[in-house]
Amino acid sequence: MNRFLPLVCVALPLWSAAQEQQGLSGFEAFAQEPAMSSAAVSPDGGHLATLQRFAKDGKQFLLVYELADMAKRPVTLGSDRMDIVSAAWANDERLIVRFRQDVETLQRLGADTRQVSKLATVDRQGRRWLEIPRRRADRRRETARTMQEFAGAAIFDLLPRDDDHILITYDDDQNRVADIFRVNVETGSAQRVGRNSNRISITYMDDDGDPRLANRFDEGEEAIIELARLKGETDWIEIGRTQANVDSVSSIFEAFRLAGPSSSNEFYVRSNHETDTVAIYTFDLNTGEFGEMQFMHPQYDATGVRTRLDEDRNDVIIGFTYTGRAGDVYLVDPDEKALYDALGAILPDTHNRIVSRSHDGKTMVIRAEGPKTPPSWYLLRDGRLDLLGRSMPFLTEDMLAEVEWTRYEARDGLEIPALVTVPRGDGPFPLVVLPHGGPVARDYWGFDVWAQLLAYHGYLVIQPQFRISEGFGRKHMEAGYARWGHEMQDDLEDAIDYLADRGLGDADRAAIFGWSYGGYAAFVGSFRDPNPFHCAIAGAGVADLPYFRAWLADSGTLAEKAYRPTVDGLNPLEHVDSVDVPILVIHGDIDERVPVAESRKFVAGLREYGKRHKYIELEGANHFFGTIYYRHYMEMYPAMIDWLDNTCNLKANAAASR
Repeated sequence: MNRFLPLVCVALPLWSAAQEQQGLSGFEAFAQEPAMSSAAVSPDGGHLATLQRFAKDGKQFLLVYELADMAKRPVTLGSDRMDIVSAAWANDERLIVRFRQDVETLQRLGADTRQVSKLATVDRQGRRWLEIPRRRADRRRETARTMQEFAGAAIFDLLPRDDDHILITYDDDQNRVADIFRVNVETGSAQRVGRNSNRISITYMDDDGDPRLANRFDEGEEAIIELARLKGETDWIEIGRTQANVDSVSSIFEAFRLAGPSSSNEFYVRSNHETDTVAIYTFDLNTGEFGEMQFMHPQYDATGVRTRLDEDRNDVIIGFTYTGRAGDVYLVDPDEKALYDALGAILPDTHNRIVSRSHDGKTMVIRAEGPKTPPSWYLLRDGRLDLLGRSMPFLTEDMLAEVEWTRYEARDGLEIPALVTVPRGDGPFPLVVLPHGGPVARDYWGFDVWAQLLAYHGYLVIQPQFRISEGFGRKHMEAGYARWGHEMQDDLEDAIDYLADRGLGDADRAAIFGWSYGGYAAFVGSFRDPNPFHCAIAGAGVADLPYFRAWLADSGTLAEKAYRPTVDGLNPLEHVDSVDVPILVIHGDIDERVPVAESRKFVAGLREYGKRHKYIELEGANHFFGTIYYRHYMEMYPAMIDWLDNTCNLKANAAASR
């Protein structure tokens, strides 16, 4: 293990797809698709696989380099009809590739998209491309839904101790339930090793291939039930539950791996049964009792464990992870800690993580990200650290702003963590409150393209981790239950006074912009009385709260269903007549998380009441990053800045805006 890194070389002779892109500036630099999105070293340390783009709005390709000669042109895999989403090494010779592909048959069968997601294996020379699983469906009876579900295979476990096989999930029976299959990466042959049902889903299998953990959703209790099996048994035993109780104490419980060998009946679990923040414990299935607490942070929820493979390919725990400021880790392995300390000394302004390493530990890939450093990848080899590439290479440091992690007090005394992005120049600045989506989610310290875009154009940005945001303990989360548009909105408004009191922001030039739940908050921010906002931009927002809550019962994830009881509060659709600030509404027309009908209903009300507004519907855009593309951002970003600058006149001086 290298304890000290003597130098950083930023001129690694790496042939890069980004080299073929022309320089970008302004909106284009912020809107570009990532030039690089991942890098991974082969188990033997001989090759490097990266995902890169050849154009600002192009498809993503897989490039495989020989580490002995990085200047050599790499093997390049992909096509204009395929977008490679992810890649991982199955062994020294073959990779597992997840990709999206245009399938014209889908639209002929009535789907609203031409894309399906697939898995394939390919050797590092780019030969022997093999889709997995191999199709056995009756094509004469295909529907759009069955085609998408059959193609939608996903990796369950890469099985690092087995060079020949991986575990995947897919719906072989076309019964809308994905089972677990052991797949040979050379031949594509698949054997079912775990059968799920519409009630129970396996979440963990031990090294012997036995299902040991699973979960199910209790519709009556609206709770996620965690299940476990004793070694050698077939009965599932309930061991805990995650339940969002609005009128009583809620609970978080998740079992995630064995705490010993495959023969063990002791598991690691996350639980808040005796602490405000989620802690990590052992749990003995033989006795049904918790063991010793393994890790707890007084301010942040624990999220799991950090591991690496030892020389025998055993998965060894090297630390405990927790939400922290940036998704942090408490390292318990002294060698690993020394390595991270050395990385931190060389890359002091970024959050650094080893995302890939060879079996012998001599070659590693480090991902670095910070407020002024979009995700970047470095190669650590022979005691030397070299830059491989950046996700957004045309965003130069002088275009990006500093970000601070802070806390302020809400009007009822609750402490609200927040990120503040400060533009260049002297304040007080016009400001934008930028609430995250979810809302049971949170923002992390690092690079945020929307906050940086706004700061580049002269706006102070605050991202409040308002009550109900996850990762800050039970009290912080429960304080937001069923308080949509009420205390949750108070936290956003109180951010304005906090910035004004510091002399950073001008309370008379405050706007709100958000996406998803943040879009809901922007809807509310357009009409609350009294209203501290002078401008609103609502992206993919929920407008009809009762309808959305009902929709979650059928279409939400397990976590969303568990937190559905907390979705209650102010309904924007009932208050459109009270909108008193200009509002820009944006939504993708194929949004699968918040249906586009939500924005259409709100906009119809704006038109009915003659409210000042603009509506942009993004053709072919879904909900999340990665499903919204360069062309959409180039439509959004100029419109957003024009709305803030000119329609809302927030760039005027403070006196003129009063």
